[in-house]
Amino acid sequence: MDTKQMEEQAKKFTTEWHKRMEELQLQFSLGKMDAGDAFEKQKDHLRNMVVSIKEQLDTATGLAEEKGIALKSKLEDLRLQLSLGKADGTEVFEEQKKKIEMAIHEVYDEGKKALSTGYDQMLQLFDNGTTAFKTGLEVVKLQYALGKMEAGDEQQKVRKELSDKMNELNEQFKNAQHTAMHTMEEFSKQLKEGFEKMKTLTEGWMKK
Repeated sequence: MDTKQMEEQAKKFTTEWHKRMEELQLQFSLGKMDAGDAFEKQKDHLRNMVVSIKEQLDTATGLAEEKGIALKSKLEDLRLQLSLGKADGTEVFEEQKKKIEMAIHEVYDEGKKALSTGYDQMLQLFDNGTTAFKTGLEVVKLQYALGKMEAGDEQQKVRKELSDKMNELNEQFKNAQHTAMHTMEEFSKQLKEGFEKMKTLTEGWMKK
């Protein structure tokens, strides 16, 4: 994949990620999607990316066969973790989340060993995609927590408060896009900062 193709993929990824986060934030604020369904949508997005990367590896040149096989095996392990079925409660969600994040880490580690310098951007796109995925999971985690609250004014108040915070993060990311897209490195930095803020928001609320 040449530089132009990588830039096009990065721009497409940015657009799709921001659209998904806005959609997730809207559904969260309105309470129109239960946590299990929201989790499945996040898994679908990452599963599609895994399939795309595997297809690119099938046509890659200059990739040692043994290392390529090992990386594809890790990607398949991740795909299987993403296909375990709907999480019908917080405990199942946390268990699946832990296994998926472990599989993501193993893919990234194997990718660093297997991919040559020419494939650095492919690995960075994977890293960006999984960061976006984990950001979405923080929203899903909040949905599971709110699902335990009794429906009523208090739940709506909390939902609006958290939704406003998520909207602020989305707007901050949108403003950062204009400068971040000049380099993949800067874009990745902005994406990770957004994830850390979302994680801090989730952890802070869960302690209340």
